[in-house]
Amino acid sequence: MKINAYLCNVKDNYLYHLLTLLFCLGMVQMAAAQQPERDADDDTRETAKRRELPTETVYAWQVDEMFADETPAVIDTSTVNYHEDTAPAHKRTIASEWLGNRGLPDQSAIFRDRNPIALKGDFLFRNNYTTYYKGASEALFYNTKIPYSNLTWNSGGYSDHYEDFLKGVLAVNANKRLSFSADINWNYGRGAYYNQSTHDVFGYLNGSYRGERYSVYFTAGLNNFKQYENGGIADASTMGGDTRSYNLNVRLSNAWSVYRSFYFWVNQQYALGRRETDPDDTDETRFVSMATLGYTLKFEGSRRKYYESAITEGFYEQNLYNDKLTRDTVSNNLMRNIFYVSLNEGFRKWAIFNIRAFAEVDVEQNMCLTGDSLYGYHNQALVSVGGEIARRKGITQFSALADVLLLGSEKQAGFEVKGDFSTKIRLRKDSMYIKADGFVRSTNPSYFANHYYSNHFAWDNRFSNTWAARGYGEIGIPNRICDFSLGAGWDGVKQLVYFNEQALPTQSDAFVQVISANAKFNLSVWWLHWENKVCYQYTSHPDVLPLPQLSLYTNLYLRHSFIKKVLTLQLGVDCRYNTAYYANTYMPATGVFYRQSDELVGNYPLMNLYLNIHVKHFRVYLMYYNLSSAFMKPTYFAVAGYPLNPGMFKFGLSWNFFN
Repeated sequence: MKINAYLCNVKDNYLYHLLTLLFCLGMVQMAAAQQPERDADDDTRETAKRRELPTETVYAWQVDEMFADETPAVIDTSTVNYHEDTAPAHKRTIASEWLGNRGLPDQSAIFRDRNPIALKGDFLFRNNYTTYYKGASEALFYNTKIPYSNLTWNSGGYSDHYEDFLKGVLAVNANKRLSFSADINWNYGRGAYYNQSTHDVFGYLNGSYRGERYSVYFTAGLNNFKQYENGGIADASTMGGDTRSYNLNVRLSNAWSVYRSFYFWVNQQYALGRRETDPDDTDETRFVSMATLGYTLKFEGSRRKYYESAITEGFYEQNLYNDKLTRDTVSNNLMRNIFYVSLNEGFRKWAIFNIRAFAEVDVEQNMCLTGDSLYGYHNQALVSVGGEIARRKGITQFSALADVLLLGSEKQAGFEVKGDFSTKIRLRKDSMYIKADGFVRSTNPSYFANHYYSNHFAWDNRFSNTWAARGYGEIGIPNRICDFSLGAGWDGVKQLVYFNEQALPTQSDAFVQVISANAKFNLSVWWLHWENKVCYQYTSHPDVLPLPQLSLYTNLYLRHSFIKKVLTLQLGVDCRYNTAYYANTYMPATGVFYRQSDELVGNYPLMNLYLNIHVKHFRVYLMYYNLSSAFMKPTYFAVAGYPLNPGMFKFGLSWNFFN
């Protein structure tokens, strides 16, 4: 009861501050709208000409965290499938191992979609929050003629156990080169099951100055995730019937965890070049960048804590430092420095590649409890060098990057070589694309996979490097009536580190192989639309790496525009399904997914009935989540012991402002 009261107080405080912040963002936007509109047309045309950007009212892009390479991004104004925002874990992959409530940890059940171990700076306890985590590479940068803002609200569920999500975005340009934006998110999922609520605040503030010679990008972000840990339901056979989900017995009632992360990222570039006559306008000159000098700096401090106000007897096998309560904590601080120089593509006709060389020096500090309940710190330096060759203009594009870790964790070296390729082939009125990507890497195990101490778990390992390789290819023919693609790939992993059935990290000696095949088929005939995605996976060692053999997503709907295409309606049913397999389960004390072989998970069609409405810049969705629970047995699990939410009504709205 004290825990829930505390959560309510915290929730009210955060909600008050969030609403105040959103109000201030709205006032700033209204004030900016009252200012005389600058002559943005000429500015935007010049910027678009130099950077090959479109000249719409709002242009957005994302940047690579290493070199700030720009990739165009789509502002979410789609008239279809807006209802998918209710479950981010489902939106990013067609099959996932997810605890069920918005904000709770998840990982993809599609091996290709999982986050690999990073060559540098891997923090074990961040991996299962990446669906919600807003990092520098996820941040959107904007170039706007007029201020742009967005307000989003999603809600739904039962009377006292519903979920709320609020989001506010504001983007403004001071002039044609200088822009700022903010993205603030607040999530409060009360949970359909006891002691499962989440409370999250995450977002970022960023800006960019894109000058002729000098450019700078910066992002400051906060990721604060709080969740109560119920250990899963005590008895799956009690689900269904007259018992409400919130009244089911759970395995933990006095535990909760917190993950906090703050980061600051900045990239600076200086272009070497000269002004030349513009070939399109001989009366004008343009700056031609021949080479670029760059520097990237990032600091991130991350911390995970696990608390128990009273230890539940029988859930954990041991209590190492306290029999009454638990206060576990681990942290990771990382200072990253990347220096690079590149010869730019296209500054001369013979310069058909972008060639880059770089060096990286990182300083990392890891902290954990020790056997005497004191904090122990471990400092290390990570040094790497590498190079990249890429072609990002024209029909055929490719890149190849090599990164060698000279000084790594536990003084172990490592390396990574990765690349991608894409091209298009004209087929009458349509075109066929061909894509491929792959990598070979040897990565150090995460520091906390080797060393960890807490109240319930402790280990001290010396794992070897994990070797991994991948090759994947895809072909597709986008078409307005029949859009389809086919892809296939192979993954091989040697000395994979995973968490065994005792929730302890272990290293497999087996050579684990995964063969996958993917297909997409979308059919559109007048009002009728049918979207399909299928993934087949074969894993050579399901006892080490369990995966569903078949996963699919299908979405059948009617869609049409009315009133001179101002109003668009989409009415349909979507479904996610995967074959049964021994999916991982979840360990609250460490926040990791681990192996189990007692309970098959899957073989349940998760269906949602929805209505999406789009009117100019306003969108709203109405949906009934988990429609299948109304006529099927309650076997809706994505993680062993943790059921998904039962059938419930949800809704959401999003409003874009361009003024």
